[in-house]
Amino acid sequence: MLGPKSYRKQLLDLGIEGMEIDVSTIDDAMNTLNELNEKEKVLKKIRYNIRADIRKIRLEYVTKLKEVDKVNNNKKGFFSRKKSVSKITQEKKMLTKERNLTIATYDVVENTIDDYLNQIENSKYYIQHSIQRRVGN
Repeated sequence: MLGPKSYRKQLLDLGIEGMEIDVSTIDDAMNTLNELNEKEKVLKKIRYNIRADIRKIRLEYVTKLKEVDKVNNNKKGFFSRKKSVSKITQEKKMLTKERNLTIATYDVVENTIDDYLNQIENSKYYIQHSIQRRVGN
């Protein structure tokens, strides 16, 4: 499981920010289109990995929440007192808040990927339209 920082670094290394769309010739347009298709594939793989990580995080926290209940219910004996309901609830709320904050950091990266994918889709449409105009003339 990679962290959000690793995913952001992968996005940075991909070089989408500041990428120029060159349609000066049909060859340049086709090369740019191929490059965009490759970047789109990589972005979709990264997004898939992020979603897998989010699923793992959710499963981990489900396990932690069950553990809170399990520890409290297993206390037996003369001096082992059960935690109050409010303490258990407070613990669960803290775990839920922690889980949501962790997932939110991944959501930010996923939203960035979705923005990039939309930009790529718009750029591909522009390039294809540009090629069609040149070929049609």
